[in-house]
Amino acid sequence: MNAATIEAAEAGIGAERPARLAAMLRPERDAVAALLLDRARDLLSFLRPGASVPPACAETDELPPEVGQAPRAKPALRPAGSDGAAALAALNETRRWLRARLAPDDARAFDRLIHLGAAPASGLAMIPAPALGLTDPAFAAAEPMPVEGPPTGLGSLVLIAKLTRHCNLRCTYCTDWREGPGNQMTAATQALMVRRVAEDRSIAAARFIWHGGEPSLLGVRKMLGFLWLQARLRRQGQIFTNSIQTNAAALPDRAVALWRLFDFKVSVSLDGPRAIHDRQRRTARGGASFDAVIDGIARLREAGIFAGVLIVVTPEIAAYPIERLVGELVDAGVHAAGFLPVRPDAGTGEGPYLPPAAFSDFLIRLFDLLRTRPDLRFDVREIDALHAAWQRQPTGFCELNGPCLGGYFGIEPDGTVRHCDKFLGSASHALGNLAERSFADIRASAGMAALKQREAERWLRLRSCAWYGHCKGWCPHESHIAALRGETGRCCGLAPVFDHFTALATAERLSA
Repeated sequence: MNAATIEAAEAGIGAERPARLAAMLRPERDAVAALLLDRARDLLSFLRPGASVPPACAETDELPPEVGQAPRAKPALRPAGSDGAAALAALNETRRWLRARLAPDDARAFDRLIHLGAAPASGLAMIPAPALGLTDPAFAAAEPMPVEGPPTGLGSLVLIAKLTRHCNLRCTYCTDWREGPGNQMTAATQALMVRRVAEDRSIAAARFIWHGGEPSLLGVRKMLGFLWLQARLRRQGQIFTNSIQTNAAALPDRAVALWRLFDFKVSVSLDGPRAIHDRQRRTARGGASFDAVIDGIARLREAGIFAGVLIVVTPEIAAYPIERLVGELVDAGVHAAGFLPVRPDAGTGEGPYLPPAAFSDFLIRLFDLLRTRPDLRFDVREIDALHAAWQRQPTGFCELNGPCLGGYFGIEPDGTVRHCDKFLGSASHALGNLAERSFADIRASAGMAALKQREAERWLRLRSCAWYGHCKGWCPHESHIAALRGETGRCCGLAPVFDHFTALATAERLSA
């Protein structure tokens, strides 16, 4: 990026200022401010060694809404033992104390740096796009939404954004990757996606799940551009969060640094033990990838942004001795995982497939192992969620939360919108294109109405199952694949798991 452009845009507030301001802080009183200044310095160093920041906006005693994570106190940004309100009060006391001792330029710089440290993504929008090397016309055309009053609702939206279909692996069961032009989302389509969220006043919060292909192949500049568009275009008061699914096979250091600076949670695809992983997830040149992925996980963990792994359960993994499976994952440094049953193409029903009964049996064996071996310290997303559902407690897991139509959309590189990314290949789940329809239009479309009618019929069929009130019919994608394969029973497939929980609880009561 152009250093002269940055220096002109940033009005001469140099990178030496964070250190000089930090030196004025009182160690016993200003710990929160010191942490935020450190974060701002890290961000500026990342953007350009020696980078500076533009002048502050209007001074305020309140921190701006943050883009990049939900509104919660971050433990790393407050002294041990204090809560979020206390941290904010301490920070504002520091700001008032410093203002009485700083020249006006220094005071404005301090506020601007605190803004950057507390809300790096929203602070990012204050830096002109050309200064970040973002030269696509879509960035020049990005203007914030006008303020039109408070939101009309408190709705949330999850967008699984297929930012690229390019990939450096060739997994045996995957139908997502593509080569060639037209398979990477342009800045214009990214901007349109964000604008569609911003213009919908019923959406108070949106979560962007960066998906592929392999999202890290976008490169740091394009990833930074997507974050800049979110910060630039979001409606005032909207909260945006970001997470990413990566194969971690060739993570650039700067990608890891970017995700750390902007508070991403990063989930990694890892298919169990080395032998199986290297058969199922080979590189584009046919080589093994396990060691590279484990190295990537270690780097993400060191950066504090590793959220766990996702494992696609193929028949080979389902047949693997369960204690060896978990033991080898733990030995590799993995202590949390989600397990996804391998599923075929959503258009034809053809491809690798693990029947629901086999997946339930796999989960039961996994549950029994972890119940008797707590020393393994291994958490399984599906087991935690299913056990909560069995107890009629909130699961925090979309597949067990019931109606999801209109709350989850998969966005293709060309702007095509589907109900969830799992339905790639299903023509009935393609609901239009962002270039032609808003999210409100899509929710009100004939295609969405047809999907809701199909869901109503599915629920009516499954309600006769004794466990329907717990699983809520499981994921609609499961029923869709079952129908393609002629498997339309009156259970989604999870009843054996709930039966097992009940049998164990009964046995424990009788033996007490």
